[in-house]
Amino acid sequence: MPGPLDGYRVIEIAEGVAGPHTAMSLGDAGADVIKIEPPQGDRSRGWAPSLNGDSPVFRTLNRSKRGIVLDWSSEQDIETARRLLTQADVAVVDKYGLPPELGWEQLNAPGLVYCAISGFGPRGPWADHPISEIGTQMASEATSSLGNLGEPPVRHGSDIGSVFAANNAIQAICGALYARDDSDPSNPTGGQRVEVSLFGSLIAMRSTLWVALSNPDEWWGFHLDSYVKPPDHGYQCRDLPIYFSLARIRGEAFESLIDELDMAWARDHPDYDMLRTDGAGGAGRYAAELKPLWERGFANFDADQVMEIVERHGGWAFPMHDYERLSQDPQVAAVEAIIDLEQSDGPIMRQVAPPWDFEGTPVSTPTRPSPGLGEHQEEVLTELESLG
Repeated sequence: MPGPLDGYRVIEIAEGVAGPHTAMSLGDAGADVIKIEPPQGDRSRGWAPSLNGDSPVFRTLNRSKRGIVLDWSSEQDIETARRLLTQADVAVVDKYGLPPELGWEQLNAPGLVYCAISGFGPRGPWADHPISEIGTQMASEATSSLGNLGEPPVRHGSDIGSVFAANNAIQAICGALYARDDSDPSNPTGGQRVEVSLFGSLIAMRSTLWVALSNPDEWWGFHLDSYVKPPDHGYQCRDLPIYFSLARIRGEAFESLIDELDMAWARDHPDYDMLRTDGAGGAGRYAAELKPLWERGFANFDADQVMEIVERHGGWAFPMHDYERLSQDPQVAAVEAIIDLEQSDGPIMRQVAPPWDFEGTPVSTPTRPSPGLGEHQEEVLTELESLG
């Protein structure tokens, strides 16, 4: 099935993570996405490790697209890109390194939704800095509470700024398309420029924390105290770790839970009153201090046994997966969160599926793998010529 964005054309002039992630998601929703790469290719093609010359990152973020190559040292190629953009519905561009002729002001494309992605936004003293995942994380204070107390901050383990920026860009693009098409679907001229930055996205990500912040040395309250707790890798049972909460369990139900877990010894512990009222798991104020007591009790049970006991008494519990266990979990299969996508050069690659399910305009599982460098050159340029 074509999907809700069937009929829209997207031109992507972007590399790395944020822009390609944005355009891929639009393509996964049914849009026709044409990716323009420089002669040397998107820089993420060369990121390690390599799968027949292209990185898994590139192959994952560039499915659902057709690919062509244009060289900005060629006036003819710049003109080709300009024509493609003026005939498109959406442009997803990296702000830096783009020829001036392809800027929003120069294009004169009144129906185009032009999404420019940058590191720090269009204005201010940092506006001319190129996209830097590490730089935006550090400058936005997005890492100051990560790591252990008393130790230096660390950056996130993933390109979280790029991914958040992409998610914000997708929403902004769809909003701008709605505004354009709602005015006059038969003559869409209400395009606009949309600016999205990694810096702004990271600040927005932390907004609920900042508005609740009172004292950075004693963060206490919903969404705050988890930032000053040690990293949580789950509660180890006899076989596997779990994550659980007893926030809804009190009184007799709690005492019954303790008995079924053979933890009567805990009643003599000086922290038992705290154990009884704290809620346990990540929701507990003193979860880190009480964790050794719970793990002493859980050591005599398999994870499935503990989860069943906790849930039967009114709490909730889930396995604390690593990637391998997560990929094999029946729930992942039920929601089809992981797909096997055949690549254009032959191998099958497992990828994370689009996280949506449209009932009225269902989208088929992505079948178009990432393009080879310039793979659709003749096809796209022939289409362009036919449009005049």
